Amino acid sequence: MMARPPTENPYHHPFVKPLAFDSDAITSMCREGFEVAMATRGLETLWNGDLKDFSEDPAWSHPLLVQLHQDSTEERLSAILLTISVFYRALDDQLKDDAGFAVFKKEQLAIHNAFATSYGDDEVQPTLRECCNKIIHTNDFRPVYDNGSQPQDEGVFYMTGEIELEGKIGNKTWNIVFDVFSYFEAMLETVEFLSEEQADSNPKQAASSDK
Repeated sequence: MMARPPTENPYHHPFVKPLAFDSDAITSMCREGFEVAMATRGLETLWNGDLKDFSEDPAWSHPLLVQLHQDSTEERLSAILLTISVFYRALDDQLKDDAGFAVFKKEQLAIHNAFATSYGDDEVQPTLRECCNKIIHTNDFRPVYDNGSQPQDEGVFYMTGEIELEGKIGNKTWNIVFDVFSYFEAMLETVEFLSEEQADSNPKQAASSDK
C-alpha cells in the first residue's frame, strides 16, 4: 500500500471520516470498570478487626494498599464511565440512520428493561443513550455501598453496583440511578454487534482475520 503523496490534500478524502469508536478500548475499560467495582467486595478478607469487640480499633492486613484502593476507586470508575459514555454518544449519533443498529438497541432495551431509573420529579428515558447523557452531565456521582445488611458500625462496605447521579437542566434538578454492571454488559453487547456487522459487510476480511 503506497503512502499518500505529500501534495495530496487529506481534507479532500472521498469517504466519510467519522469520529473513531475504539471497540478494543471500550472492551478494556468495561473490564477495568467491572474489576474496580468488584474489588470493593473483596476488602473484607483484609479486615482484621474483631467485629464483636468494639474496644478494638479496626485493623487492615495491608492498610496502605487498602487506603490506596479506597482513595482512587470512585475517581477511576467515574473516569471510565465518562469516557465510555462520550464514545457511545458519538457512535449513537453516527449510526442514527442505521436500521440494524436501531433494531439492536430496541431489542437490547427490552432485555435490560431499563438503563436509567428516575427517582425525582423529572422523568428520564430509560435508554442507554440517556444514561450516557446523565453520566456526562451529572454534578453528583454517588456509588451506593452496603455492608451485607449488618449494623452500621459492623462489616466492610462494598459497592452494590448501583450509582446515583444528580444534575440540573436549567433550574430543574434531575435524579437517576443505574446499575453499572448492566451498563458495562450493554457496552460489550454493542461492541459485539459492531463486530458482527463488520464481519457481515466484509466477509473476506473477517475470514482472513480468523486464520
